Amino acid sequence: MTDPSFQLLVQQLHRMTGPQLLVADENLGGAPLHSLPADTLTLITNRYDIYDQARSSGLSCHFNDFDFSSFDDNSFSQVLYRVSKEKPVTHHVINNSRRLLTDNGTLVLSGAKTDGIKTYTGKAARYFGTRATSEKHGSVYRAVIQHQSSTEQPLDDQDYQQLRPCIPLTSPSNDYLLYSKPGVFGWNKVDQGSAFLAEHLSDFFERFRNTPRHILDLGCGYGYLSVAARHFVEATITATDNNAAAIAACSKNFSLADIDGEVIAGDCAENITKKFDAVICNPPFHQGFTTDNQLTQRFVTSCHQHLKAGGMALFVVNRFVPLESCAEPLFQVSKFGENKGFKLVLLEKH
Repeated sequence: MTDPSFQLLVQQLHRMTGPQLLVADENLGGAPLHSLPADTLTLITNRYDIYDQARSSGLSCHFNDFDFSSFDDNSFSQVLYRVSKEKPVTHHVINNSRRLLTDNGTLVLSGAKTDGIKTYTGKAARYFGTRATSEKHGSVYRAVIQHQSSTEQPLDDQDYQQLRPCIPLTSPSNDYLLYSKPGVFGWNKVDQGSAFLAEHLSDFFERFRNTPRHILDLGCGYGYLSVAARHFVEATITATDNNAAAIAACSKNFSLADIDGEVIAGDCAENITKKFDAVICNPPFHQGFTTDNQLTQRFVTSCHQHLKAGGMALFVVNRFVPLESCAEPLFQVSKFGENKGFKLVLLEKH
């Protein structure tokens, strides 16, 4: 289902002439981008799947971690943005919008009350030195803020664009900090599922008749599992993720850990043709106690496509996620471990 906040942006988009910029993150995944006007619109996104869809729709599109530096001052008559889940990201976009807009240009924000849309609208209006026009449409809001001359200080975005060392990692050889940043899932902590999988990596690799030489980290985040795997096997590791911030952080950590491999932006490894001896994966299958079954099937299918015959994969998922039923038509499936919150599922390809 299309996010209703996106529909509000589309309505506003058609009311304005001149160059416009649409800022898109995961909230606009699956939105009908083909319906947008390619002649006046530029899209910037931190999601590779949205970038790929936008290119297929003929839109001018930039894939990066919301790096607006390639755009000149006063480039756009309108910036449209469905506010993000994380405060630093939203503050970063609002801060850059003031520079990017022409005089009397407009910033259009949309989102639900639970997204903090009212708070962000108030902050943006103060930063722009003006008042906002806000409308409620069902359960979502659209706010229009006109660009005026202002000397207000930027909103606190926690130095959004900068990678920072913040994840402690203890290894057999040394202790150091991995780099991460806002915009990466669980950016300033070790995910409990990843930690559980990492504890069993040694046992996983010992199951192989021959030590795996090529490993795929599917949905790598900032690269915790890749770095952990590096301590158990001398292998070439390919890490991939849909998120631009994750790609930046993982690339930094590959360099820090002296990992032989590469970090590739992609949607569920669709643009990787290589096959691997092993796959490790902590996938984004669930939100709360609901599961995205379609995404589960995509990860399982991608894993099958990228494993060599005789290869094995180790997934960690919440205990309620029905990964086994999705994988059984393609793999020999067994449970590799379990704790109060998570289970490890071993997939063997024959």
